[in-house]
Amino acid sequence: MNARLTSCVSLLVAFLTLPLSARAQGSGPHISSVTQVWARSYQTIKISGRGFGSLRKYDGDSAFIRITDLTQNWEAGHTGDAVTINIGSWSDSLITINYFDGAYGSGNQSLVSGDLLSIEVWNPQTGAGPAKAQGIVLANVTTLFPFTVATGFAEGTPVSDEVGNLYGLGNGGISNSACFGGTCGAVYELSKGADGTWSITTLYEFLGGADGWSPTGDLVRDVAGNLYGVTRQGGDNSICFLGCGTVFEVSHGVKTTLHTFAYNGDGAIPYAGLTMDPAGNMYGTTTYGGTMSCGTVYRLSPDGSGGLTYSSIYNFQCGAAGDGASPYSKLTLDSSGNLYGTTYSGGNAAICEVYQSGCGTIFELSPVGDGTFIEHVLHVFKGTAEGVHPGTGVTFDASGNLYGVTYNGGPPCSSRYNSGCGVAYALRPLGDGTWQERTIAYFSNNVNDVDGSTYPFSDLTYHNGVLYGYARGGASQQGTIYTIALKKGGWTESTIYSFNLGEGAGGQPFVGSDGTIYGVGDGLFTLP
Repeated sequence: MNARLTSCVSLLVAFLTLPLSARAQGSGPHISSVTQVWARSYQTIKISGRGFGSLRKYDGDSAFIRITDLTQNWEAGHTGDAVTINIGSWSDSLITINYFDGAYGSGNQSLVSGDLLSIEVWNPQTGAGPAKAQGIVLANVTTLFPFTVATGFAEGTPVSDEVGNLYGLGNGGISNSACFGGTCGAVYELSKGADGTWSITTLYEFLGGADGWSPTGDLVRDVAGNLYGVTRQGGDNSICFLGCGTVFEVSHGVKTTLHTFAYNGDGAIPYAGLTMDPAGNMYGTTTYGGTMSCGTVYRLSPDGSGGLTYSSIYNFQCGAAGDGASPYSKLTLDSSGNLYGTTYSGGNAAICEVYQSGCGTIFELSPVGDGTFIEHVLHVFKGTAEGVHPGTGVTFDASGNLYGVTYNGGPPCSSRYNSGCGVAYALRPLGDGTWQERTIAYFSNNVNDVDGSTYPFSDLTYHNGVLYGYARGGASQQGTIYTIALKKGGWTESTIYSFNLGEGAGGQPFVGSDGTIYGVGDGLFTLP
């Protein structure tokens, strides 16, 4: 065919099994589930059930399966149809479709949001059937602005100004030997015009070396419009081979290095961005360095004369006394000035089922009043059942509960072997200073869930009672957008979009001033 499904808008189809005739339910086929179907040619669709019989492929097509767009009035399945279906395998309990082929995408033979689809299956040996399933084509993500090579792929979540302009970090920029032949990173601004279209401006391109490179995490913005962020590499390379990282400011296109990390007693390699309190203090974490070489929490405070003073406010103890090690997460601030975050490892190694370095922790840093902070470990992860390696931060809901995800943990799955594909958890304050943790969702890629989200890698965003996040996996293994919502009977995790080849997301979903949920990655987009 001339135009593959990949040239079409990607659409998600959720299927519901329909009641079958008595003959189909008895001796004939029965469909129990159908994985998500997208409007692109190359994808894996698995139809599970019973009584399908067996089939020898005929030119990649089958006369015993039919997919019909009931709204647009076209069919795919029978040999000679304008759209044919390539069958990868056919057993009595599972049919796998590899791709669609033919004239899909021409004329009215394309999927449109709201279309009603039907799947029918007959048993090739007995002719019994059809077993049926139906579903509605759901809305897709909408790309508002594709990023250029100069910007690169988005790093972190952008920050908004008062009129809705967005400021963020990308992995593009200039390429030179100071960044080991790769691009050094850039700071960008996205602006929305009066006609509703978006444009992008590069505010600064990092030079590498002492200037810093590989900017990461979230930017913050002060009341004067100055932008602040971190690079995880560059700066001082006398201890760290690629440099220990920097903290920077960009003001009216001029970049200033505010701090260069030096590892010992200071911290090194900040993977997370900054968090700003109402007084203009900025807080962040380093994954390595500090007095114990297990990471730090630091602060930059206004000095009263227009400058900023750097100080290390906590050094992680590498698992001693249940403390954590190696924080990758950004910090979350509450209204009382307490800081919350996670450590990737540490905790109690003796109770960690998987790793000798510990399964990780959730911590709180509380201000004492003299500028110092006291750390409280809120939870120590124990292993596969409740999560392993929290690599992202925590998010508050409207009631003061905390939510987050872990890199591993949960039931074994093929992509993460026996350490699991990750879990989502909730932390509820009990009123006596302690918190109660419970697992609210497991991530998996079992045989009936090829679109399943695995290895959650973003912070969660709470909006109108629903948690939104990004994960790996998906139909094309390019990542997913998922939701976790509290419904009757408990929490439910759902994959709402699988990214296509060349797509992806960085940072976390974020809510704009207009209430729309946005994301960035290879461009600026809105969520379904």
